[in-house]
Amino acid sequence: MPPARDILKVHSRSLDAGGGGRRWSDDRRITSAGVLHQSAATVGARALAYALNNANGARIVESLAANLIGEGIKPRSEHPAESTRQGLHRAFRGWTDRADADGLTDFYGLEAHGARDQVVFGEALFVFLADPLTGAPQLRRLHPEQLDRSWTRRLDTGGAVHQGVEFDAVGRIVAYHIRRAAPGDALAGIAVAPDRVPAGDVIHVFRQLVPGQVRGLSWFAPVLLPAKELDALLDALLVRAKVAALHAGFITDPEGTPPYDGEQSGSTFDASLEPGALITLPPGKSVEFPETPDQGGASALLTASLRMIAAGAGATYEHATGDYSQTNYSSSRGALLEFRRFCRSVQHHTLVHQFCRPVWDRFIRWQVLAGTIPALAYQRDVVAFHAVKWLPPAWDWVDPMKDAQAAEIELRNHLRSRSEIIAERGYDAEDVDREIAADQARLDRLGIAPAPAAPSTTPTDQSEVSL
Repeated sequence: MPPARDILKVHSRSLDAGGGGRRWSDDRRITSAGVLHQSAATVGARALAYALNNANGARIVESLAANLIGEGIKPRSEHPAESTRQGLHRAFRGWTDRADADGLTDFYGLEAHGARDQVVFGEALFVFLADPLTGAPQLRRLHPEQLDRSWTRRLDTGGAVHQGVEFDAVGRIVAYHIRRAAPGDALAGIAVAPDRVPAGDVIHVFRQLVPGQVRGLSWFAPVLLPAKELDALLDALLVRAKVAALHAGFITDPEGTPPYDGEQSGSTFDASLEPGALITLPPGKSVEFPETPDQGGASALLTASLRMIAAGAGATYEHATGDYSQTNYSSSRGALLEFRRFCRSVQHHTLVHQFCRPVWDRFIRWQVLAGTIPALAYQRDVVAFHAVKWLPPAWDWVDPMKDAQAAEIELRNHLRSRSEIIAERGYDAEDVDREIAADQARLDRLGIAPAPAAPSTTPTDQSEVSL
């Protein structure tokens, strides 16, 4: 049997990623969430500058927010009584316009703000307030850095505060320590202890990338450095082209007499060239034109860099640049399907769970306190009133005919329900059915004959259907 050191030596060599040597001399390691917390504020500030100053950065933010939120992720109560469901929906629609404590947008606009903040800063921060007139819950959007990162300490109760987030003795979040002013405000530099706000009055949205992570990290974190280098490259290429364009030609004249018509100003002679002009130069004079610098593979490098930046931020190249010149139906559909899977993951695992559900719970409790929901009925079945599903906005169809044919085949073969197909398009089956019934009743009342039945859309060649 070989010695143990030989066995260990063989195994260490078989794992290149765990080896050492010259090729790993500049390796960087992330051992815990603490590394993320130390740099997150700097990354967020740089990401905000990138999103505000760079055209591609701005487009990525807007594209992600539009696809994640669109016109809004809307709630549908799952209470068993239809009359109760409809009453809750009407009350919620009426509340949405008053949801913003600052009056700048509605509830769905706050959802979009939360999505933007999550992309740029890696986290979104809101606090619940009460309308001074009606007592209705309202939300105020805060800068994520108002959650005081410097507030980290052990508590006498056995809990701890880490990066402004307070935990009890068993590790549950019980409060947030929030500064009254955002970074850069006039009051931000005043040394005032942050306010302790109970966890139930705060919405803190972020994606946990590393176990133990309690603060978010900008989605631009993987791409900020190459994005900065790309900006520098673009600036260099633009300056290079401008310098080359400034020098139309160089005149060599042993006698010092200019061959062109122009004006002499000191040592500078201003002359111009006209297209198609033929000029006879005196003997001994010549004109030399500089060669335009070759940009080499700059175009391919720019495209590859933008693809990497888009992929790192979670968007597609087309969404990040608006360039659809190199796409076809198959590649566009494949990219959209992958992008939509990512968006659905963020919608349901982060935005709905951390933002939408707490808002619905708060809204329901307010309805009970306001007497809209009878207290006895609420106590009898609390779960039924809080049960809700959130419907993201409908996706536009890549090919409406093929998508409709696929849905028809799945429905006819009992592979999916009609309610699921309708919900996937961002609507509620009950609302659709009521609208269809109302339309039919109106047609009957006005004596309008129904439209003739459309021919079947089922194709004879099943290979044309994209399932």
